[in-house]
Amino acid sequence: MRIESIKLVNFKNHENLNLNFHKRINFILGNNGIGKTNILDAIHYLSFCKSFQKNLDRLNVKYGELFFSIRGVFNKNELNQEVYLAFDQKRFKKIKVDDQVCEKFSDHIGKFPIVMTTPFDSALILNFSDTRRKFMDILICQMDSIYLHKIIIYRKLLKQRNVLLKNKNVHEADITIYDTKLNDTSKYIFNKRKEIINILREKACYYYREISNGEDVDLVYKSQLFDEDLDSLLKKNFQKDQILHYTSCGIHRDDIDFFLKNNTFKKSASQGQQKSLILALKFAEFDILKEKLNFNPLLLIDDLFDKLDENRIKKIMLLIQNNFGQVILTDTNSIRVKNILSELKIDANSIIIDSQKD
Repeated sequence: MRIESIKLVNFKNHENLNLNFHKRINFILGNNGIGKTNILDAIHYLSFCKSFQKNLDRLNVKYGELFFSIRGVFNKNELNQEVYLAFDQKRFKKIKVDDQVCEKFSDHIGKFPIVMTTPFDSALILNFSDTRRKFMDILICQMDSIYLHKIIIYRKLLKQRNVLLKNKNVHEADITIYDTKLNDTSKYIFNKRKEIINILREKACYYYREISNGEDVDLVYKSQLFDEDLDSLLKKNFQKDQILHYTSCGIHRDDIDFFLKNNTFKKSASQGQQKSLILALKFAEFDILKEKLNFNPLLLIDDLFDKLDENRIKKIMLLIQNNFGQVILTDTNSIRVKNILSELKIDANSIIIDSQKD
């Protein structure tokens, strides 16, 4: 799959922007603050119906305007499909594929899969476990609509159980129905996460070794459900949950641990090593989606060269040239990009973004 073109109207700092993309490697170049990342975010909108930055939709309307719209043309299996997303200040948002309105945003996820990485992804290593669970969920949801449905149900049940736990007079019998449903829903989610992490581990370790000249990393999936089913855990922890006023066990507590040479990655890795691992995870995500869907997802990389030495940059660019489909990258330094592409003999399309283009 690839994106042929995109048109932005009143999206963030872009009043009216039209871009065409090459079918392989595209560099979006320009100064900081010119809106390069916003273009990647617009593509993210067309795939996930929302910003990767967790912004409220209304905050993405260009200042002083009443709406924004994003129109993109994707090519899947040599067939063009137009995706149109619009939001107005009445907080009405719609998305259409070839003029067919999508009634539920969740039904759209997975139709135009992307893998995206930005400097914010350092949170994947440094932040709390919810960031790493989100990474797992985004990957699986793009190729398994049942998983997405189960995640939505689990979150609703969990929210309802937590509301009950805030009631001092609630009895264990009152909450049993939620425990049973949570247990049933969690089994599918746990098994899918376990399955995907085994594949992700192998692929991410391979890519990290390629990027870092042979360094070894490892990752381990952590879940309370390895030891006991959720129904038993919920019953065992009922009194504790009453005191805490929330559910302390379940797949919403799952995590991934990263290791570098048997040491905790978070504490022992440099910034360059952290970014290398993030890219390795994203490259592994790409491979998994490609194998499951039988076509290439779109790979978006924001600020590729940040925090990386020249040796790692060259290894990554060669991986990008040889292993992936269409890739869209951003950078501020056009001379650096030109020199690296010339040295490695890589053909790429350069798109210059400046104030005159908006």
